[in-house]
Amino acid sequence: MSTLRILCYSLTVILFVLFIVGFVKDRRRFRNALLLLAFLLMLAISFYLMHIGTPMGNTILIWYALFTVCLVVIIPFLLILNGFLMIKREGLSVANLLSMAFGILIFAGEFYFVVSLDNADSILLGTAPVARFFFGYFVFYISLLFLAFMIYTWLILFMPKRRDYSYIIALGCGLLGGERVSKLLSGRLDKAIKIYKRCKTPAKIIVSGGQGPDEKISEAEAMKHYLVEQGIPEEDILLEDKSVNTLENLRNSKALIESRGEHGPIAICTSNYHVLRALIYAAQNDLEADGVGAHTALYYWPSAMIREFAGLCKIFYMPVGFGYLISAVILAAILFHSNT
Repeated sequence: MSTLRILCYSLTVILFVLFIVGFVKDRRRFRNALLLLAFLLMLAISFYLMHIGTPMGNTILIWYALFTVCLVVIIPFLLILNGFLMIKREGLSVANLLSMAFGILIFAGEFYFVVSLDNADSILLGTAPVARFFFGYFVFYISLLFLAFMIYTWLILFMPKRRDYSYIIALGCGLLGGERVSKLLSGRLDKAIKIYKRCKTPAKIIVSGGQGPDEKISEAEAMKHYLVEQGIPEEDILLEDKSVNTLENLRNSKALIESRGEHGPIAICTSNYHVLRALIYAAQNDLEADGVGAHTALYYWPSAMIREFAGLCKIFYMPVGFGYLISAVILAAILFHSNT
């Protein structure tokens, strides 16, 4: 068995163990999504090396090629189509163009990556278009990381949760006309109400959100009005109306809970695409809580997930960049080795 195979097999096992340990220890960490991606990549590479030079190896390559075609063609096409749908339903804006722009980037970058593999045997010798290869692989890597991010988000959403909480933190978002609860926000509040009614012990709902420059009242105040209209007793609603982002939402909500001198299970109620980032911020604030996701319209979900993904990549740019460099070098070495 070659040294390269031993190295790949060992890395696959190590990454799997690290992912399981990290998930069990604290499922709210973004590094778990990175470890999941690294494990899936190494598993695919190891599986191919295990059958290289055999009929099974050729079959594996065909399946990998089909998967690549899916990433290069089908997913970008769906993202671009979603971009047109977002513009039609939500209007023309930079945010609503995200899925279309991401789809175009994936198609262009991964096409470059696939083309660069024609000269894979000379990548390390410097005669291949190295910049094209590494740019193409960067887009391919980001595509896979985004896929791992989505899978991990779904995993978090479907994990078993408590049925009884002492506090339910409902995270705010923009208001309509500066004072009315939007459909997205009402979805979060309806989910909070559902949890509240399910609790066996008395629970408090913390509505969290400050007042933006274009808003007549704070998001928390608008959320409180909505809850009261839905039959929630006013004394069971606590206002946190100073925060301007999710990190402050959770920091201030934690301070509010601690100021009451009470403890108990906590649920963070937000849109389903936002749960993972909310839990990551909760971990940064040493706030133990479950994340509960409210339904989001299917057409809105891709753009929202892209924004969440971009936000997390910005925060964790160092591990994301390190993972890219390491995996790119390993892939280049494998391609060179398999063609010599």
